[in-house]
Amino acid sequence: IVMAVYLAINVAYLFVVDSATLAGTATPAAAVASKLFPGIGGKLITVGILISVFGAMNGYFISAIRIPYVLAKRGLLPFADWFGVLHPKTYVPMNGGIMIVSISVVMMLSGSFNQLTDLIVFVIWIFSTMTFLAVIILRKRKPAIERSYKVPLYPFIPLVAIAGGLFILMSTLLTQPFNALLGIVLTLLGVPVFLYTQKAPVLIEEE
Repeated sequence: IVMAVYLAINVAYLFVVDSATLAGTATPAAAVASKLFPGIGGKLITVGILISVFGAMNGYFISAIRIPYVLAKRGLLPFADWFGVLHPKTYVPMNGGIMIVSISVVMMLSGSFNQLTDLIVFVIWIFSTMTFLAVIILRKRKPAIERSYKVPLYPFIPLVAIAGGLFILMSTLLTQPFNALLGIVLTLLGVPVFLYTQKAPVLIEEE
């Protein structure tokens, strides 16, 4: 359904502006709105996008600050006794929030918005492609396991997803090798942390 909505929106764009205009703008929605509603259209779309971005940031922040907390509870993060603490009144993992905010500020100051999105999208597609591949592997290794979600048209959909993921990864490696390699290096920085916690796990009782 989501894919159909996105495709329908892009097709609708082509009925308003030509493909060359869409390819040459970084804000296609604003360009379409400006043509449909001259003067105010672009501003309305910009305000709508800002509201959407702030809403998404709120959701991401609420979930992101709990990642260090959960990792600490499972003994998968150094200084688990510090990260695994909740605020006594709000029950918010404040220390995890400090870590996430600090990393976010460093990332914002280290590069442009486009570079940051290129880094994260490339890394996300690595794990997404591995997930698509895992569907086929698990079907082969554990065919009798009970599954809460059935993949329709198996194995066609997983194979198409894998092919699409590999295409995105390869095109990024060829067109933006620096960003791709930097994303891989940043991801691999977590390996020493994982190995350290495996040697000396620190488990904390749930509060």
